[in-house]
Amino acid sequence: MTDVTVSDLTTALDQLAPPSLAEGWDPIGLSFGSKNKLVKTVLIALDVDKDTIQEAKDKQADLIITHHPAIFKPLKKLTDEDSRTREFLDLIKSDIAVYSAHTNLDAAEGGMNDWLADSIGIRQDDRQIVSVSTEEGYKKLAVYVPDYAADKVREALHSAGAGEVGDYKDVSYTLEGHGRFTPQEGADPAEGEIGKEEVIHEQRIEMLLKNSSVYPVIEALKANHPYEEPVFDLFTLDNQTDTFGFGRAGKLEKPETTDELAARIKTLFSVDGVRFGSNDPERTHEKVAIFGGSGEKYYKEALSSGATLFITGDISYHGAQDMLRDGLDFIDAGHYMEAICVPKLAGFFEQLKESNNWDLTILQTATQTDVFTYSN
Repeated sequence: MTDVTVSDLTTALDQLAPPSLAEGWDPIGLSFGSKNKLVKTVLIALDVDKDTIQEAKDKQADLIITHHPAIFKPLKKLTDEDSRTREFLDLIKSDIAVYSAHTNLDAAEGGMNDWLADSIGIRQDDRQIVSVSTEEGYKKLAVYVPDYAADKVREALHSAGAGEVGDYKDVSYTLEGHGRFTPQEGADPAEGEIGKEEVIHEQRIEMLLKNSSVYPVIEALKANHPYEEPVFDLFTLDNQTDTFGFGRAGKLEKPETTDELAARIKTLFSVDGVRFGSNDPERTHEKVAIFGGSGEKYYKEALSSGATLFITGDISYHGAQDMLRDGLDFIDAGHYMEAICVPKLAGFFEQLKESNNWDLTILQTATQTDVFTYSN
């Protein structure tokens, strides 16, 4: 079994939900503890509160991973005079680290909003982003490597993030040829002699990489290339862009009325009640939009997607009026529907645990519940 640290776990989570996708105001990441801390047990929850902190202490968890960050606003002091800061002091005294993936997990492909869309049956072949927040471009790297080092450099570039295209990894193209150079005084060539032309049989390796991966890929190239001055080209591509954002819209596998889908959502998201509104209770919806968290202000974008029903949380009275006035039915499933992230993240880490042979116990919170209770 292999020991695992906070850094190991959070680096893996950053691959699923890149921090670059987070909104500028969002305090994601490590809010308590050290990235070098050894983790034997991790607890996954929607929020950090007194119940999850006590649960983490009872179960001897070293790390809590949450969707909602613990500290949303800057602190002026950290004392025991406030109920929230007392919780923070408890975390510090108990040496429990906390890491959060919030709007980056919301926007990520295969993250929060895709989990929600999957759960209600929005078809993957007809799915679109409700509100685009980020577009990431690609570059093409072309590097010249002597034959004997080609495999080593290729593997290093793949490990740094190059060569990922859609559902494929380790994608590259190779051309063979000859490189020529003459080392000058002061050079320390891996091949050849000072003042003498050298001809080396080389491979030109080409790979795609995301703009966010340029720095680690180039660092990996320089660290693993045998030449003192590696020769490479980096081209900006205009024909390849990844789009990320919040909410998902698409056709349901089976059309439903607002009332039917509202009843199903109660079971799907384990909530005691939902609020909904409809202009026509008999109308069935073929295309719907779902938006984790508080998505009210994005309802017009949901409407523009062609959806006739919008599912989100925290809808206000006047927001509900506006939606119905514009012909959009709604279901307020509550903010707690985002608790779907707990089993999903647990499954994500279980797969990593198995593939990396990690010495790690992964727990899902058993104490956290919706803050709202509905009367019958």
